[in-house]
Amino acid sequence: MDDNKSNTKGICKFLRARNPYGMMEGGEHPWLLLDDANTICWCINSGGATGPDNGLISPMECKEGRSCFVSQDGDVL
Repeated sequence: MDDNKSNTKGICKFLRARNPYGMMEGGEHPWLLLDDANTICWCINSGGATGPDNGLISPMECKEGRSCFVSQDGDVL
């Protein structure tokens, strides 16, 4: 399960994702499936496809440096 933890490192804790074909992986964060082109992402802080800063939601965008980013440890940066 360490691979799953390293997969989420540096990604905002409010990012969520789901594969339309179902949950195929388990682990510590089964809601965060970022390895498939069909994965749908949303922000649980804003409740939609844009974050609180009105920027688009994706694993590539929801990283450190964004004004609404919160690390997996819960630290606001």
